[in-house]
Amino acid sequence: MKRKYGIEPKNEHYACMIDLLGRVGLLEDAYELITKMPMEPSAAAWGALVHACRMHGNVEVAKIAAPRLLELDPEDSGIYVLLANIWANGRRWGDVKMARRMMRERRVKKIPGRSIVEVEGQFHEFLAGDVSHPQSEGIYNALNQLFAMSKLEDCFEK
Repeated sequence: MKRKYGIEPKNEHYACMIDLLGRVGLLEDAYELITKMPMEPSAAAWGALVHACRMHGNVEVAKIAAPRLLELDPEDSGIYVLLANIWANGRRWGDVKMARRMMRERRVKKIPGRSIVEVEGQFHEFLAGDVSHPQSEGIYNALNQLFAMSKLEDCFEK
């Protein structure tokens, strides 16, 4: 990259490559790249690897990468949730408990999902599970219908 384009690769470039390798399932190659980086890998680089581990169900690489990611960003609740999901998919219930316990001990709070929807030029904001909006019943009915339709579509794609 430096020779051909005169660009010195930065952490962001490495994180993108790790993400690309991870998306196609080349987790060992992604891990090798992260270990050979000429600078200290960022949370984005480790995060890309951990996300790829979830995508491909690779618990072993996640076990190596997760502590590095938590070391760099211990306050990010999404990391703990991601790890608990990886461990649960691998049926590692002790690790699921550990992730949740670490979250409690570090007093990390899960941030609820937030959505903004535009209807007839007006914006409506709501949190996951929020029923305070005056039209929440209609909103959840519409969401349930969309969800059911998407599941129905999945049946016909295979």
